[in-house]
Amino acid sequence: MVTRAGSKLGVLTAAALSLLAAGCKKEGLSDQGQIGASVGEVMASADESASAGSTTAMLPAVPVLRAPDQLRPPLWRRAMDALTSIPSAHAASCLPVTYSTCTAGVRTATFNGCNVGLVTVDGSINLSFSDAAACNVATAGDSVNRTGSLTLSALGGALAITTPGGGQTLTRTATGFTFAVPGMERVLTLASGRTVFDISTTTPSDAPLTITGTSRSDMVIVGGTLVVQHNLARYAVSLTPDNLTWTPACNCASSGSLTGTVTSGPDDGKSVTVTITGCGTADVSINGETESVTMDRCATI
Repeated sequence: MVTRAGSKLGVLTAAALSLLAAGCKKEGLSDQGQIGASVGEVMASADESASAGSTTAMLPAVPVLRAPDQLRPPLWRRAMDALTSIPSAHAASCLPVTYSTCTAGVRTATFNGCNVGLVTVDGSINLSFSDAAACNVATAGDSVNRTGSLTLSALGGALAITTPGGGQTLTRTATGFTFAVPGMERVLTLASGRTVFDISTTTPSDAPLTITGTSRSDMVIVGGTLVVQHNLARYAVSLTPDNLTWTPACNCASSGSLTGTVTSGPDDGKSVTVTITGCGTADVSINGETESVTMDRCATI
């Protein structure tokens, strides 16, 4: 069938063919992808906690903005969606995210099988404030600790996000914030039962991430250390941020970099660089081998 140049069907067919072509490309390197995903998760969480430093700024816009590739619909389904005017399922019943009222310094969001696109969300997020009366982070020394357990399920499997080491803690300072990560863990399991990855993120107790500014218009991560532990491959990467800089329209940094080394396992001592190339994208290099990655939690707002 011949379609008129510029017609809607021609555009949609091109989109479907692009998806099919993408599916024929060599899959990316899992190590680079998971390091990038871990950096994106930390940046998005810092954004959710820090923007404007008000009570409402503690509320995440959505638990996950893009599902990991392994949880996305099969390629044929995405191609068919591109050929129709209405995709098969893109509702978001999880939105807007609502938290309970402040009770003894705690606010909780509960997800009972709601959905974001084709992903079903279960679990809860707890915010524990040092300012127990107002549940706010308004003055220097105020803090909020984020803990909880979420399971994101789809046809391909499930992503479990837990806080076994204590979650994430934002503390206001005179010039911005510190963002400590006592412990987060992300485990992706396929429908077959095979674990694809098991990644933990922490910051050392003496080196939380240092943030200047208080909103997307001026927020920059200028120091600290982020440790990404690959529990299946049994290695860790220690990264130091360099001017991870936000822009008003993105929930993660849109420029800047992190550099460091592999600190355990067979690749101990190899160099690692994460260069932010835009909103939600980065080039991740391990010992000179580079992959361009998309970070699940980062997106244009």
